[in-house]
Amino acid sequence: MDRNGSARQAHVLETALTVFARHGFSKTSIEDIAKAAGISRQGIYLHFKNKDEIFSASIQKTLDDGLQAANKVFDDDRLTLEEKLLKALDEWFGRHAGLFHPEASDLGAQCERVLGDAVEKSSASFQKKLEKAILASSAKKTKGADKRAATIADMLCACGLTWKHSFSSRQEFLEKLCDAIHLCCRDL
Repeated sequence: MDRNGSARQAHVLETALTVFARHGFSKTSIEDIAKAAGISRQGIYLHFKNKDEIFSASIQKTLDDGLQAANKVFDDDRLTLEEKLLKALDEWFGRHAGLFHPEASDLGAQCERVLGDAVEKSSASFQKKLEKAILASSAKKTKGADKRAATIADMLCACGLTWKHSFSSRQEFLEKLCDAIHLCCRDL
């Protein structure tokens, strides 16, 4: 696929995610996605066989993009621990804050049906990277530091997951997350 085709497909997948997040899987049609992406239904079918395939590809792209962006943050040695955590959690959760509507409550079940445990594996991988960043920056490399890093990573992921669904804006998400990170990191 050439660069234009690849960019067009990325646009369709990002648009599809937005439409699925607004209406849910069952209430979204290929026509809805095509219309939102500004292409014909036939244009969608050039790249995807059916709704399951476009759903799967849009979720997988989101997971891959989130992990890739978070990895760049974790690798940036110029950032403090709190900056790394905030930016990484924003890349993983924050970019979706306010995106999911109550009508989209079927997305979790559809992700599991179509992708199996891919979402769970990506989430676990992200959380493990948070743990490593926390542990690497911890001044108190004492007994139990690894357990504490795991607990902090778990708490921050739980907050991020909850808040991406409950806040209506990314800014609101970031403000609350900044406070949570500061509290978690103050005794490291």
